[in-house]
Amino acid sequence: MATVPRRLSFGAHADAYERARPAWPVEAARWLVPEGAGLVVEVGAGTGKLTRAVVALGVRVVAVEPDARMLAVLSESGLEGIEGTAEAIPVADGDAAAVIAGSSLHWFDFDRALGEFHRVLRAGGRFGFGWNHRDERHPAIAAMSEVIYSSRPSRQTSGWKRRDWASEVARTGLFGEVEHMVFEHVHELPREALGDHLLSYSGLAALAVDERRREFAAVAEILDADPSLHDGNRLRLPFVVDAYRAPRA
Repeated sequence: MATVPRRLSFGAHADAYERARPAWPVEAARWLVPEGAGLVVEVGAGTGKLTRAVVALGVRVVAVEPDARMLAVLSESGLEGIEGTAEAIPVADGDAAAVIAGSSLHWFDFDRALGEFHRVLRAGGRFGFGWNHRDERHPAIAAMSEVIYSSRPSRQTSGWKRRDWASEVARTGLFGEVEHMVFEHVHELPREALGDHLLSYSGLAALAVDERRREFAAVAEILDADPSLHDGNRLRLPFVVDAYRAPRA
């Protein structure tokens, strides 16, 4: 049986992803997308978490997603989605005012994808990308991440945090100066949805059932012990968006 690429593993838990992964702050979406943008192309759109934040700005977004199961969830919510990849975007040359990638750039064939972004962007267009991730400056969140990254599959996907994305984009010569901005926010979800939240991460979903159960229990113990992360039966988890943008050269 062929092995499913890790970047196509999310669809097996698309509903959990939609229910329990954090939304993107509108402020971050506004910073990523040029004012007055017409068409925005989002690559690796998943179930549309970032898509919704950009659409809320009154912008048309075509969401490109390679996993039909994730795309089905996105489309069911009324968003405009098409099946495709970052390396072969089904959009004509120069059609887009912006190309954006939310928590997905590390899954792409980097050089091929950036060439595609440059192709579909109009002159003066913008490439915006970022990661919506746990704020590990909070002690309990740092402890949560330590548990998660103790497993080999999760360690394999943590490399994006150690890459110098601004330099990697700049060295291609396809884009101009890369700007960076940080947006803090809080991800609220019902306490009973914690399992769905953890299952939405590919490294945890890849674990054997018994190991996954142990890791989930360890994370729950950490979060339940910190009253600052609770509001009644809801969790309030600190998150941060590391956002980047650069003009088309």
